[in-house]
Amino acid sequence: MKNLNNDFSCVAILLAAGKSKRFNSKIKKQFLKLDGKTLIEYVFEKFTKLSYIKKIIVVVAKEDFKEINKIFKKRYNKLNFDIVVGGKERYNSVLNTKIYIDDKTSCVIIHDVARPLVSLDLINRCVKKIKNYDCVVPAVRVYDTVKMINSNMEVIKTLNRENLVLVQTPQVLKTKIFKKVYLKKVLSKWVKKYKITDDAQLVELQGYKVKVVEGDKNNIKITTKDDLRFFYNIIKKV
Repeated sequence: MKNLNNDFSCVAILLAAGKSKRFNSKIKKQFLKLDGKTLIEYVFEKFTKLSYIKKIIVVVAKEDFKEINKIFKKRYNKLNFDIVVGGKERYNSVLNTKIYIDDKTSCVIIHDVARPLVSLDLINRCVKKIKNYDCVVPAVRVYDTVKMINSNMEVIKTLNRENLVLVQTPQVLKTKIFKKVYLKKVLSKWVKKYKITDDAQLVELQGYKVKVVEGDKNNIKITTKDDLRFFYNIIKKV
């Protein structure tokens, strides 16, 4: 990619340790097969196409570790990757990858395997901006009216959608920022106060700058089986 020197390098963290509770299937969504490969492998191979990514870390649940480790060692033994056991929450899973990341790495890219339609263009656009920011995230604008409700499904107020976006992954952090926000003592502090749902939130809370770039409407997160229809329709067109 242009504007990146030879010293620039990234580590990609692919999160696949979720329980897929809302997917309502005996098979976790990350183990769905496409052309004989699991969704994890499908996303993994996409990230291997980017020359600035020097290592890929795949995070899986403890009960899936042996199976995935076996598959990857058989198919990708010549590539630089690590299989890591995830934690209870998303931030625990990311924290478990920290020891595998070299301080000399320029940035860390964190992506949910549940977003298999991420494009190389979107990844590149996020990475291209990281030189000037602490963290870069893709997001799409909100065009529907958004209302805040209470536990009884009653409207509290209508929010200004002009200032709202829906954030996606990959989320890119400078390695030095990643190392600072993913400290156990730092995490424990913020987890007590907030429900941490993504990496950028930790960056925000500590006063670092987060840049939003235009996301991709096709970069959906597969949460329920209905999302698979969209996924397969897009794949057929590619």
